[in-house]
Amino acid sequence: MDDSSIPLIHPIYLDVPMLVSFAAATQGGLSLGSEITEEKIETKATDARIDGKLGVSNLFSKLFEASVAAEAGSSTSDEGKQLRRESKSHTEASIAILLYDHLKRNEGFIIAPSSVDDCRRIEAGALVEVTGTLAKNAIDWVIDFIDAVSILGGLDSSQQQPEPQGQRHQRKQRRNTPSPTPDSQLRRMRELMDQDRQRTPISNAVLRCSQPDGLNAVVTLRTANLRDLTLSELNKNTVRVIGKVTRTIGDGESMSAFENYGFALLKPDVLRDMFTQLSNIEEMVADFTDVEVTGPAIQLLPLMVFV
Repeated sequence: MDDSSIPLIHPIYLDVPMLVSFAAATQGGLSLGSEITEEKIETKATDARIDGKLGVSNLFSKLFEASVAAEAGSSTSDEGKQLRRESKSHTEASIAILLYDHLKRNEGFIIAPSSVDDCRRIEAGALVEVTGTLAKNAIDWVIDFIDAVSILGGLDSSQQQPEPQGQRHQRKQRRNTPSPTPDSQLRRMRELMDQDRQRTPISNAVLRCSQPDGLNAVVTLRTANLRDLTLSELNKNTVRVIGKVTRTIGDGESMSAFENYGFALLKPDVLRDMFTQLSNIEEMVADFTDVEVTGPAIQLLPLMVFV
């Protein structure tokens, strides 16, 4: 990377409080915005000149020249007043770009493991960068799958021919003794799963790493930081993740891919059987993430996920 170039990363997910605190800690202070106000009063006086310079953190000197120079002159004239205001602010994405550049240029901040063996020596609390394909956890996958089944089922029923009068009367009679239908069971399952995941402010995603190859990572996303399309933008795409290690999973060990959900209390084999039954629907392609993540693996609280 050239010394003068800045990597133009595109953050899809940002933990803004962590981002701002890291930027402030590495640069001795940070302001998301700044305002410059200049007031000039003219009276009957001789010419005057005003020059000023406002300095900011070195972290932002590459993108913004926060300086102001004012020059004013007056002569014998009526009294007047002029107010000029300038405002400059940094977006969250611009701070992420600059912070990433700073962390990469200075050794000792980020650990970029090159092999699974390197990961075995990483301790909780380390700031690491890994690359891989991110996927929704199995519960989120199933909820999306049931939504798709319902949509397609509605399209199919809309194309049905009108029922004869006699059949319509028989169907109304059957409603008086309702029995569970496959569609109603799916909707009930979807409702319960959605209630379960909304109990927690955390949503785990699974990262199959390519750098380092063979490593699994559970990425713990805060739902407050997720926009409407965040998971859709991330799912099955190759991304980079910088985050703090909160857990290491060794060889032969495993953890639930959605352990903060209540469904994680069920035995993995029970969940696999349930999801297998769903995947047997012939008209649909079901590609659920496994209910467990096996070691070697790490769990990350991400600072940012970007491309």
